[in-house]
Amino acid sequence: MFLTCLALVSGLSVAAATVRISSSLIARAEQGVAEEIAVEVTYCAGWDPGSRKPVGVMGVDAARKRDSAGEPYAVLLTADARPRALLQIDWGRRYLGLFLFDEHSRRDRAFDYRELDEPGLLDLRHYEQWRYASADEPEFPERGWHFTLTARPDSDTADVQLDHGGLFQTGHDIPERHRTLRRAPFGDWTAYADGRLLGFKRSAGGAGDVTLVPARHKEDQGHREAPTPLWRAPSGMRPRDLQAMFTPGSRFSDTELGTAIVSEPEPARMLRLPTGAVIAADPGTLRGSDEPFTVMVPAGDYPVLIAGMRWESRGWGETTAAMLRILDTPTASWELAVRPGQDIRLLGDDEFYGFGVDSGMGAFLDASGRDALATAYEHRQQSDAWDDDKEPEIADPNTGTNLIAYPSGRGDGSYPVWIGRTADGEVTCLVADMLVLHDMKPLPPTAPDTTVFLTPTPTLSGVRPEPKPAEPEATAEFLATVAASIEAKQEQVSRR
Repeated sequence: MFLTCLALVSGLSVAAATVRISSSLIARAEQGVAEEIAVEVTYCAGWDPGSRKPVGVMGVDAARKRDSAGEPYAVLLTADARPRALLQIDWGRRYLGLFLFDEHSRRDRAFDYRELDEPGLLDLRHYEQWRYASADEPEFPERGWHFTLTARPDSDTADVQLDHGGLFQTGHDIPERHRTLRRAPFGDWTAYADGRLLGFKRSAGGAGDVTLVPARHKEDQGHREAPTPLWRAPSGMRPRDLQAMFTPGSRFSDTELGTAIVSEPEPARMLRLPTGAVIAADPGTLRGSDEPFTVMVPAGDYPVLIAGMRWESRGWGETTAAMLRILDTPTASWELAVRPGQDIRLLGDDEFYGFGVDSGMGAFLDASGRDALATAYEHRQQSDAWDDDKEPEIADPNTGTNLIAYPSGRGDGSYPVWIGRTADGEVTCLVADMLVLHDMKPLPPTAPDTTVFLTPTPTLSGVRPEPKPAEPEATAEFLATVAASIEAKQEQVSRR
């Protein structure tokens, strides 16, 4: 019906006719007349929030090719000359992002889905919602009303927070039907964003079905591929220049403090690992929750090296990393060290699983000596004569274990541990990264980092019951209700 009407329109370009008929159908749908609602589909590289237009427009064949190859692309759904939804798809990273627009062509709701263990099932990881103070306020302001929900596939409780005149954080139950979504075939975009989610109200007579129509863009409309990607699938932090941290003479540039020069690594004793189960933790707060990493190393004694640097024109330096060296061979790849239950596929941009520090010190130790070494370290701390920097080792003769402590860079916080491997997969080392050099620019003669980053798939803990995802609009309405309830709770707390 839609295509027949389109052919009868004369004196208009195809794109213009599409818009006019779309407006008519939408008006009839809002009046309760069951009609098809025309929604234009634009395949592109991404969305430019400045111009509020798609960038890098491509044909359906090019988009389909990217989809099959696991390469990123975007899908813009437009109706009545206004963007309604944007899909950002990168199956290579198992990611689907869904954004909904307000009446001013700004994204005001975002859904972050990940395809994890079950092929074809998408798990909701993040949901965000923004409110804008005015019609001309740019997207995603740093200050203003901002709601965030973070879910896990193995838990009904999500972490939620609302930033609105102060940060309010709590938990909220999210049924699995609102945390899952089925992956749809290429082109079936209404499986992710149906008519109601696109803003078409359902009336007594029914709002009709959405019909997807290819959008037509003239080549002179200025839709060009951006010089740098407008988006990327969320991914955790990646290590940078770890080998250079332990290579004397390597140089790094900081915009505020100048040039950092890497010093000779300092040996800090041999670490005894009778079980090969390694823990990295704050030695001053060791407790039962400090679990060993899932990757074990062969039992034995291994050297710990402390990396440092000095500022070229300031006369002082900092500890940048600590390495537990297992093999004295080149490292070909790195991966993030994780504990049981941690899944790096769930991490957002530049997020990581790390060990917390409250006393300004970190440490390596074997899991078999954790409790005894915690007690020994506490007793040693009470001695006025003990200095962490001069005597980094604590030993327990009963368990045959020891603890090697090191300064945690710039103090308290959370720090990642990276596991190095040879080209054959053997563990070469574990590096506790203090992130001091992470954002600095390497300078000559620093050797380029040629290592790769690996993302191991976690071991499944059991069989998951068959999920029954809700319809997209039902999930969107549920999450909006959660945001409203959290806002009400925040107001109640603020009035106390």
